[in-house]
Parts: sequence; C-alpha cells; structure tokens
Amino acid sequence: MTSSSPNPETPPALPQLRLTEEHFINRELSWLSFNSRVLDEVARTDLPVLERVKFLAITASNLDEFFMVRIGGLQFLREQGLRMRDNAGLTPTQQWEQVHQQAAAFVARQYDILQQQLVPLMKEKGIRRLLNTDLSPAQRTLLREYFDEHIFPVLSPVVVDDSGARAAIPALSIVLLCTVTGGDNGQSEKRHVLLPLPANLPRHVIVPDPEGGQHLYVNLEDVVTLFIGEFFPAEKVSSPARFRVSRNTDITVDDESAFDLASEMEQVLEKRLKSPAIRIEIETGASREHTRIIRDLCGARSAQIYDIPGELDLRAYFQIAGISGFEELKVDPWDSLPTTAITPGESIFDAIKRGDILLHHPYESFDPVLALVEEAAADPNVIAIKQILYRTAKNSRIISALIRAAQAGKHVTVLVELKARFDEARNLERAAELINAGAQIIYGVAGLKTHAKVCLVMRRESGHMTRYMHFGTGNYNEATSKLYTDISLLTCRADYGADASAFFNTVTGRSRFVHFSKLSMAPYGLRERLLSMIRSETERARQGEAAEIMLKMNALEDRQMITALYEASQAGVKIRLNVRGICCLRPGIKGISENISVVSIIDRYLEHARIFWFRQGGKPAVFIASADFMNRNLSKRVELLTPVEDKEARKRLQHILEVHFADTARGRVLKADGTWHLPNITAAKARRSQEQFARETAKRTRQANESPDVLVPHTPK
Repeated sequence: MTSSSPNPETPPALPQLRLTEEHFINRELSWLSFNSRVLDEVARTDLPVLERVKFLAITASNLDEFFMVRIGGLQFLREQGLRMRDNAGLTPTQQWEQVHQQAAAFVARQYDILQQQLVPLMKEKGIRRLLNTDLSPAQRTLLREYFDEHIFPVLSPVVVDDSGARAAIPALSIVLLCTVTGGDNGQSEKRHVLLPLPANLPRHVIVPDPEGGQHLYVNLEDVVTLFIGEFFPAEKVSSPARFRVSRNTDITVDDESAFDLASEMEQVLEKRLKSPAIRIEIETGASREHTRIIRDLCGARSAQIYDIPGELDLRAYFQIAGISGFEELKVDPWDSLPTTAITPGESIFDAIKRGDILLHHPYESFDPVLALVEEAAADPNVIAIKQILYRTAKNSRIISALIRAAQAGKHVTVLVELKARFDEARNLERAAELINAGAQIIYGVAGLKTHAKVCLVMRRESGHMTRYMHFGTGNYNEATSKLYTDISLLTCRADYGADASAFFNTVTGRSRFVHFSKLSMAPYGLRERLLSMIRSETERARQGEAAEIMLKMNALEDRQMITALYEASQAGVKIRLNVRGICCLRPGIKGISENISVVSIIDRYLEHARIFWFRQGGKPAVFIASADFMNRNLSKRVELLTPVEDKEARKRLQHILEVHFADTARGRVLKADGTWHLPNITAAKARRSQEQFARETAKRTRQANESPDVLVPHTPK
C-alpha cells in the first residue's frame, strides 16, 4: 500500500458544519406555533365539547404568560433600540412585529372557534351564557339581589385623574371604564371612572333554570353593567368599555446584592403591579373616547391594542369545563393507579430497599412520592429530610409533612425557590410556615434559579445511615401530578445517596462544587455530560457503528446543543426528538439534519417528562432530568441529570419513548420549513400514546390483583 492510499479504517472526513440563521427557528414564533397546536385540539370535532372548552382556556392562559414573560423582555430590548439578532436572524423589532401579527391571527381563530362551534354546541347541550337582553324579570330580580349582597359592597370605583390611575388597573383583571355625567345647580360635570373587577369574585353568576336541566349563567361584567347606575345615584352613566391589561413581569430581584431576599422579592411583586403594559385587550364596542382614555392610562402603543370580538379572559372557561352534571360532555377519565412495585400497606422504605422504583405519572399515582415524605415525617428512625421546592400545590401535603417533621425534631432543610415565576408569593408564605415550624430554609442560590427535583431522607437502620431518594422530572405538586406526564425514580443506591448529599451541601452550604459519581448538575457539568453522550454517538457513527439518540423534553432552544445534534445527524446518527413546545432546530435539511425527526404530542395530559436515551453500542445509557435543552436550564439554573441504571426501568423508559414516536393520533411532525403536520392516517388506524399508556397501566394493575394461587383452565368453546 502506498503512502497516498486511503486508510480503510479511517472514516471519511465530514464537511465542516457552517450554520446560518436559516438553520434555526425563532424561539418566540416557535412558542406561538406550539400554542396553535393546542388550539388545534379546540377545533377537534371528535372531542367532547367540554374537553375542547378546557383546551380553549389553556390557550388563553398560555398566551397571557407568553405576553407577560417573553414579550415583556422583548419590548424592553426594542425600546432600548438594540438591534442584536437572534439565531434565526431577527432583531427585537422584527420579532415584535411578527409576534403581534401572528398573535392577532391566533386570537381571531380562538374567538371564531368559540362563537361558531363551541357556544352553539354548549347551548344545544344546556350550557348557556345569558346576556342582559336575555334575562326575564324574575332573573333580573335575582341578579339584583346578588349584586346588592355580593358585588356592590366589594367594588370600589376609581376616578380617572392625573394622580396615576395606572396603579388602579390590576394586571389580567377585567376593568370597566364608564363616563359619569352629573352636577349640582344644573351645572353638568363629566368624569371618567374605572371599576376593576376583583379576582376573588366569581366570574360566572349562576341563574336558576325555571325548567330545570340547564346550566345558565351571566358573566360578572354583565351583572355590573346592568346595575352600574347604583354606584352613581342621580347621575347619567354611559355604557362602560371593558378592557384588560397584561403587564411586564420580566422584573427580577438582584439577588447577588440583596441583603434580605424575601423582602427584595416582595418589592419585586409590588413593582410588577405597576410595570409597563405589554398588551391591552378591549372588548369590541368601546367608544373612541374610551379607547383613547384606556390607551393613555396604560401608555400603550397601537401595536399593543387588541380588539377582542367577544368576552374577555377566556381562562374563565376552565370553570365551564369543570361544571358538574354534564359528564357526558367530558372525556372518560383515565384512572391514576397505584404502582404494582409496592405492596398495599407496605412501608415505602421496604419497597425501595427491594429495588429501584420507576413511576410514570399520572398513569401511576404520585402517592409513593408523598408517602416517602409523610412516612419519613412520622418515622422515629428518620433523622433528616432535605428537599427542593419549586412549585407546590395550594394545600401541599408535602409541605404539611415537612412541617410535621420539623415539629417532631427532625432536621429538615428545604430550599424554597423564591424566583419561581408566578409562584413567588405562595412560596414566601409557605417558607414562613416552615421557618415557624423549625425547618432550616434556604431561599435559592444567588444568581441562579434552583429547578432540580430531589428529596433526600436520612434513616438510621441497624446502626448505619441509609439514604432514600426521589429524583423527578416534575414539581412536588400533587395537583399538577394528575395533569402532567412526568417520571419519578425512587432509590436507595449508596452512590446516588452520596451524590445527593454532596448536591445539598453545594446548594445550601456554599460548598465548593465537586464532580459527582452518578449525577450531573447544571450549571457545572450537566451540559458537558449531555454533549459528551451526543459526541460519543457521533464518533460511533463515524466509525461505522449503529448510532442512535432518542430525546424527550419540553423545549429545545440552546444553540450549542442544536449544533451538536446537527453534527451527529451529519455523521449518520439516527436522532428522534419528542419536543412538546419550543423547537428551534430544523429537521430534514439535506446534508445537515436529514437524520433528525421531531414530533410534538398535544393530548389530554401536558407532556412534561425529560428522558434522554443513547444507544452506546447496544448498551443504552438512559437519563431522566429536570432540565430541557435550553440555555436557561443548562447555564442559568441549578438542575439535575439522573442516570437510570435498573435494567427494567431503562427498558421501560425506552418503551415510553418508542410509543411516543409511534403516535399518529396526536403526534404532530415538524417539517424543515417550521410547520407542524399530523400524519394522514385514518382514526381507526391511528396510534395514541397517552391512551396506550393508560391501557398498559390498567393491565398491569389487573394482573397484579389477580390471585396467583387460583388456576384458571382453558375449556373448549
């Protein structure tokens, strides 16, 4: 062989990967595309009407948060005159314009589906919103009594003047603006008055149905409009304009310099009440004068005004979706079943000692996670409990158990993340309760949000200390555990326990970070661990081996991770991605991402689990994580990546991924042009992953409940 002959063992060099803005999808536009996929569920005529109504409310709630969080920051960049471009090549102003254009089209579609499809269907089934013109004299009398007792004493009119009425306009509340004319001695006096509707008043006032069988209601703003003259006796009141303002919540505490983080966070919450308006929704029918006043009060520009062709705040349809007595208009429930890995009545500690327990929520109940903390609180052998709390339920059993544990004299350490957006006030309140019970509280980590999901229980057993742990992909929230799909891992592996202890020492004790034996932690090593796994598959593909990656996450935005996936695809790695929401990667680009496929599943439950699978030469490496492939998760938050080493658990996680990728009923496929499409398959042949998981869990439960000591013979038919 001559020196110029190629070495057959050396793979050919890959063309250098040069990425441009055409290879990325803008993050904000990708998010709007996600919410459009949720709106597609509202348009499904094969779903029961109240399930469609629920999805409508979800789209409204999603859009509110998007404007307050994402567009608030974008507006700031735009007003500063900054022209830096994102990965997709768009300036803040270009993003601003495209977002508002697409959001306006989205809102128009929301109301078209509501008014043309949902309202007629609900009316046909006996659920009806009554307008003031629909009311009978008897119904008006009942509403008058309700107004006098429950509404009139609560509302507080606020006159519009130059003293800063902006402070009287709460975010996301419906506000009425009316013009009042009156005066003494025949002198006409004109003033404008605001009537903010308090959030603690029911949005829907139930009206009795004289014939029975119907759910009749009147919106709160209609009731107030009907009797608005009661606030201004002997004066003339114009028909009020109805509007709603979204404010910038992208205001954070400077916790690097904060002396008292709890007090600083309270100040941030106060600032948000008066922060700049991001979006103003005005219900169609407002006069020009009222529209001008609303814009002046909120300091809005024309791009922020949304003319709403119907009732404001569609989040209220959550209440309609949940009304009782109309179960035939809802989906048949899928029960959240006990895991078969735990014997009924068995101690959670004995069950975990028998082997790792993997739970797939909500198909399998969240109860074992609650049991770990509740049993630890009552067990005299438990010495300490350490836990991270990011978002908790309103009446959290987890926090109640931690309080009992602290009161019982156990050493309880809880990291309460005060920077969990929209949950800051609740977390402040619950942290105070824990402090009063004697728990040691840490308010997060300076400069970072703590988003990891981990609980560590220290238990004395036969003179030794055994560590029991929960690692998860979702929050310690028993309410959302029934609505979100997540993964839990319960284990007492010693090396995981050592890592968990070192992790808590790092985040609560300001200890120097050390590399863990099993776990990986952001921002110190989690990104590097994932990149190492991706590059390992890339190198295997370059050497001619079979190479494959399967990833499930909520969002994919980080440029470095996307670049690594492009390089892996270019080398021949088969990559399948299950991304629920934002996806800035473009699959199917010839020579770059043609080996990558992306599917997004929107169904009954919110897909929230993070599962990462790497083929590794036929000995798969499998992980669960609290982190998505987003820069904020990998570089600006405290996150955990947990390897799953139990053989059966790894097989089960691989099965979960495979079932998701085979979903042709709810799985939308991303194209290179950024559009999403459902496979063109008949309903009879379509496969629905969430339904399959519900069936499989029910089957395991039935098999576990069958008596093993009874033999059932097969007899001729």
